[in-house]
Amino acid sequence: MAAVLVAAATAATLTACGTDDKPVRLNGTFEQQLPPDQARGTELATEGMRLLKSARSLRLNAAITKGSATAGTAQRIEVSLRLDRHDNCTGTFDGGQGQRGELLVVKGGATHIRFSEASLDGLLAQAEAQDPATAAGIRQRVALVRGKFLRMPKDNAAFGKGMCDLGGLSRAMDGLGENLNGTVRAEEPTFRHGRHVIPVVDVERGDANALYVAAEGRHRITAYESEKNGERRVLRLSDYNEPFEVATPPAAEVVDASEFGGPAGADLFEV
Repeated sequence: MAAVLVAAATAATLTACGTDDKPVRLNGTFEQQLPPDQARGTELATEGMRLLKSARSLRLNAAITKGSATAGTAQRIEVSLRLDRHDNCTGTFDGGQGQRGELLVVKGGATHIRFSEASLDGLLAQAEAQDPATAAGIRQRVALVRGKFLRMPKDNAAFGKGMCDLGGLSRAMDGLGENLNGTVRAEEPTFRHGRHVIPVVDVERGDANALYVAAEGRHRITAYESEKNGERRVLRLSDYNEPFEVATPPAAEVVDASEFGGPAGADLFEV
């Protein structure tokens, strides 16, 4: 959140100097002190980002929704991950029919994914409906991966690039902050996603883009929501600094995706 951090640094300097409603000297020039809600908002955003960048581990739930349910074009992608500073992560993904399952990465190594039974059954049904002649081949491949982890090539695995390290998450949050065009402000405490939080929103856009920080205790970021060009993103953060365990699956439970051809095993279920 580069824009937020710059504004926050300015606000922190202003509130540390001078008195109420008087301009203060900053870098040799006079700047007007921010209104209380804007000063509070930038202070909370700065504190939230500091705590995020210093976290040893956390849980991330991310959902991206776009399209229209009425028009039949709605799409939703969701992941729920535990991740830490050692490039470990484990959790689940849901990209719609045939794209649901679990994933894990150990110390930044190869990404392993395992499709759910329901996803594999859905892929089979789809193949049989679209092209019964090739369904037998799909059935063979599904049998090979059912209950097994697919080891994805490290240089092509989408989940392995930035998703499983907290540094990458911090940089992603910086990028998301660019949607907050203007000075942010703090609103009254409320409840969001089951948590008591203080919304930090952009003055110009209202609540179209919002950062939520814990209202009590340490002001950790609990959620970030944005909407642009019909695409809505919701990130929820929790379990700061809570340890978790993840281990590479036994070789007997792993199938190399490259065996199926195509980039990152793209030909696995091609009809």
